[in-house]
Amino acid sequence: MIRAMIGTVAVLAGFAVVERSVDVSTGQGDACTPTDSYTWLQPGEFVPLRAEPAMGAPVVGRVQARVSGTDGARTIVRLSGSQGGWARISTADGEAQGWMPADLLMVDARVSGPVDVRSRPGVMGPKLASLEGGEETFRVLGCRGAWLHVISAHTGDAWIDRWCAKEEGCRG
Repeated sequence: MIRAMIGTVAVLAGFAVVERSVDVSTGQGDACTPTDSYTWLQPGEFVPLRAEPAMGAPVVGRVQARVSGTDGARTIVRLSGSQGGWARISTADGEAQGWMPADLLMVDARVSGPVDVRSRPGVMGPKLASLEGGEETFRVLGCRGAWLHVISAHTGDAWIDRWCAKEEGCRG
C-alpha cells in the first residue's frame, strides 16, 4: 500500500515537471533573454501595461503609436519575460514597463541566414522547418531563454531561434 502511494506521488511529481518544461507560459516571468519585438498600432491607439500578468491588475503604463498617419506603425518594445499568455515588456524609450497580452507582439523572419523552426525550445527540439530569406511574420506566445514561442499561418505553433523586429529587416 505504501509502495503504491509513493509510486503515485512520484508519477504526479513527474507530470508536474514535464508540464512546466513543455509550456513556457506557465514558467517564471523572467525566463527569457531581453529581445526586441513589436506591436502594430494605429495612430492614437494604445495597449495598457499591467502591474501583473492578469486583466484585473492595475494599469501602470501604456504602449502607444509614436507616429501619425493613417496606416499605423510598428511600435518596438523590449520583451523580457512571459507567463500565462502575458509578456513582460518595456517601451523602447524605457518610460514604461509592465505586462501585456503576448499575442499582441510580433516578430519577422527577415534575418541573414536561416531561421530554425522547432517543436520545442533548444537544439534538441525536433526541427520542423528552416526558413531563409522569407517574409514570415510570427505572433509571439511566450519565450524561454534565447528562444521565442510563436505561431503563424505557415508554421503553426513553434519555437524559433532568430527573429527581427525592425521594419527594414535585420539582413546584413
